Amino acid sequence: MIWSIILGIIFAVLFWSVFIEPNWPRLRRVKVKGRKKIRTPITILHLSDIHFVKSEGSKRAFFQRLSMLNPDLIFLTGDIIDYDEGINTAVRVVSGLRARYGTFLVLGNHDYYDYHMMDNLRYHLAGAKSAIRKNNVSRFISELKRIGVHVLINESMRLEVHGNPVLICGTDDPVTQKIDFEKALRGLSPQTFNILLIHHLDGLLKLSHHGVDFVFSGHTHGGQIHFPFVGALYRETKLPRKYVDGLHTYKNMTVFVSRGLGAGRTIFPRLGCRPEAVLFELTP
Repeated sequence: MIWSIILGIIFAVLFWSVFIEPNWPRLRRVKVKGRKKIRTPITILHLSDIHFVKSEGSKRAFFQRLSMLNPDLIFLTGDIIDYDEGINTAVRVVSGLRARYGTFLVLGNHDYYDYHMMDNLRYHLAGAKSAIRKNNVSRFISELKRIGVHVLINESMRLEVHGNPVLICGTDDPVTQKIDFEKALRGLSPQTFNILLIHHLDGLLKLSHHGVDFVFSGHTHGGQIHFPFVGALYRETKLPRKYVDGLHTYKNMTVFVSRGLGAGRTIFPRLGCRPEAVLFELTP
């Protein structure tokens, strides 16, 4: 009898983590106060690690919900596609999202590489960050630019958002490509609200510049498996465990690590770590 109960619990947990929670995204709303450089509120929709494949699947209704938000800015912090067949899906979904002052994107390792099972084993067990197969990243970038997305690869863009001077900086993928902070942070100024988009927060370990106010990142998927009183079972970061997801402070910078909306073809279970999109309101 006891073994039947144990097996039943194990089956229920496996079913939940494979079929339910990965397909149950949430929209979080986060207010961040005390931004001295901001005179009027700014709203930002942050999406990360979507891992688009051939179709939106069970998340189609969720993306339709996001298309109605109309924030000031939209940030996508890498791993938007899982392989080339996800490019058309990404373009279709992203083109349906609206932001008053623009959509900005940085690339992640999955945007560059098509990871299969053996590639993931090499990645997690042997530290091999690249994969045998490459995605058509040049086509991905050109298609995104065609629909008006600002793709930032070690570059920055200055704009006025409701009268607030904002500098949006973006790096190349920290996992498989070369970050050039000199180029990415060009234009950094004490007078602007300086935002950095970076796929993996560990890239900040190489940051020697001062003056970045807010960092948006992803990559970790929040650890994907969370246990009560323990937190994330697996953390893919050299930073302390708390940086696996959520809002924190790092070297006087406000940083946010998204749990992401997807997880890839081969490492997809989630437990206690629902996929998420996050709507920020930055206030004076």
